[in-house]
Amino acid sequence: MINKDLLKKTEGVLLNYKTIKAEINNLLLEIEEVEAEYKGVSDITYGEKTGATNKFNSSVENEVLNKIKVVEKLSREMESKKRLISKIDNAMGTLEETEKRIIELRCFEGYNWNKVGMILNMDGDYCCRIKRAAINKIIPLVWVFNKYAN
Repeated sequence: MINKDLLKKTEGVLLNYKTIKAEINNLLLEIEEVEAEYKGVSDITYGEKTGATNKFNSSVENEVLNKIKVVEKLSREMESKKRLISKIDNAMGTLEETEKRIIELRCFEGYNWNKVGMILNMDGDYCCRIKRAAINKIIPLVWVFNKYAN
């Protein structure tokens, strides 16, 4: 039996598939922007030296280190989203063409059941049942960890 939380989670991912792909691209752009900012950071020198200090790092070093941490965090998030999209793509590859097309039309394109049924020349309610069965097929493929964690 399929866990209802995993069913909702999977439906949510499918409904947000395009958004997740856009987030991956935006994360990549953000990483490039942050990297460009810290690669252009340089130390500012003043004409007069004030005195010896016991400070081990400068504000420039701190800024660069903080930006490196931001890039690492953004990279981890982007890689996580990429893996999720790859899992969805792999799972979708196991479905029959009708199942795949129904998920694409309903979840990725956002069509209502009447429109999905009209496009596929099927009853909308029947398409809904096929979608539910297809999601039940892909849940164990997408959420592999949950399968072995219990």
